[in-house]
Amino acid sequence: MRVFNKLVLTLALAFGLLDAFLAFLGQDDLSVFFIVQALAFLIITLLYTYLNPRARTGLNSLSMIVFAGFLVIVSLKVVEILR
Repeated sequence: MRVFNKLVLTLALAFGLLDAFLAFLGQDDLSVFFIVQALAFLIITLLYTYLNPRARTGLNSLSMIVFAGFLVIVSLKVVEILR
């Protein structure tokens, strides 16, 4: 199995398990789901460093977008707490 296929399989498995766990806990806030999945995505993609340069470039740009979304949601939650 190629490294990229292992990455996709690992991400799908992690997202499925995390979503099932959060649903089991009764979490209904979508921002929590996004934050947990964003963190899982960033951590798992950091572990897969042996990708070809083209795939790595695409993953880095996608990681920047996910991280920006993570920062937006966290900053909105901080503003909500401070009010």
